[in-house]
Amino acid sequence: MNRRFQIISLLACIATASIPAADHSGPHAAHTPKFPPPGPGAVNIVARDYMFEMPARIPSGWTEFRFFNAGMAPHFFLLSLLPPERTLADYINEVGPAFGAAMAAIREDKGDRTRAYTILGEKIPAWFASVRQMGGAGFIEPGGLAVTTAKLVPGEYVVECYIKADDGRFHTELGMIRALTVTSADSGMAEPSATLTVTLSNGRIDVPTPVPVGRQTVAVKFNEHPEQGLGNDVHLVKLESDTDLDAVIRWVDWMNLDGLTHHTPARFLGGTQEMPLGSTAYVTFDFTPGEYAWIAESGAANGMVLRFEVE
Repeated sequence: MNRRFQIISLLACIATASIPAADHSGPHAAHTPKFPPPGPGAVNIVARDYMFEMPARIPSGWTEFRFFNAGMAPHFFLLSLLPPERTLADYINEVGPAFGAAMAAIREDKGDRTRAYTILGEKIPAWFASVRQMGGAGFIEPGGLAVTTAKLVPGEYVVECYIKADDGRFHTELGMIRALTVTSADSGMAEPSATLTVTLSNGRIDVPTPVPVGRQTVAVKFNEHPEQGLGNDVHLVKLESDTDLDAVIRWVDWMNLDGLTHHTPARFLGGTQEMPLGSTAYVTFDFTPGEYAWIAESGAANGMVLRFEVE
């Protein structure tokens, strides 16, 4: 029973779903990505509704992902390192249906999660506990560019976006899932230099210095890892005078009926997804004066929200 509880807690932080044949016929925004000049370790990814345009193979080492949202919906991507001999097909066929069935149960039960937890515990494969989340770009609005840098080890990865469409299906069901091979060749990129540090601990987000106006390279340090669950993450939200922060907290929880839908309650500017304990990700933002919040998808309901002002 303890093992089953740990798996259920692990799964309650993310979602994916069963994948039919990809359908790329949906509406695309008239956005043309304008990426910075290429450099060592730079990888361009374009998100559309509902697909990724990206390379199939990249070198290992420090990697700067420039993630452009050319769709009409919010998007992100999570990098998951598969255990040996597991493939994208395994992930789609064994992991996806468990989350799809769990979300369907939540819809049928009008938001009650009880049956969803049972479904996840019964359907998720045991090998999923060995999948390692290795970062990725945070939530970004249509037309936005998110720049996130992480250090990758060689292996086979899954790249996915599990925002939910208006009919409740995850974007993974609509084709937003890809395989990525990270080779043993080195990217040649040096570790970035940070102008600001954000530290993620269990239940809190720490920023020791004020956030200044202008472009900042933020080092996100994964200082602690929850005993159960995937880990910590962080996203940047621009707040307006009428923003309901409680609605933002509800939105980042995929198990809420209105969670991770196309209807965002605030403007999301990117961030970084979960990474192993001790890792550092680098995220670039252009800060203008105003109100912001750092918020964790995995811990917002438990207090991992930090509101701040840029003067």
